[in-house]
Amino acid sequence: MGKEWTDEEVSAEIAKAVQIVREDRIDTLIRSRLSAQPPEKNGTENNPPPSGDGNNPANPGKKKGLWWGTESL
Repeated sequence: MGKEWTDEEVSAEIAKAVQIVREDRIDTLIRSRLSAQPPEKNGTENNPPPSGDGNNPANPGKKKGLWWGTESL
């Protein structure tokens, strides 16, 4: 027959298991953050496309609507 567990022993074992899981999650998070490379910037994210004045056929630009500045073609 197996061991008869008391409530205190069961609670202590559960607390130990929860602590181990927390430590593993924190360890995984820290390792993933430290080993991750920063995203490469290709230069297009910070440079908006040139805006056209609407008169140049090569770069007509986008026209804004009258309401809320919505863009229309």
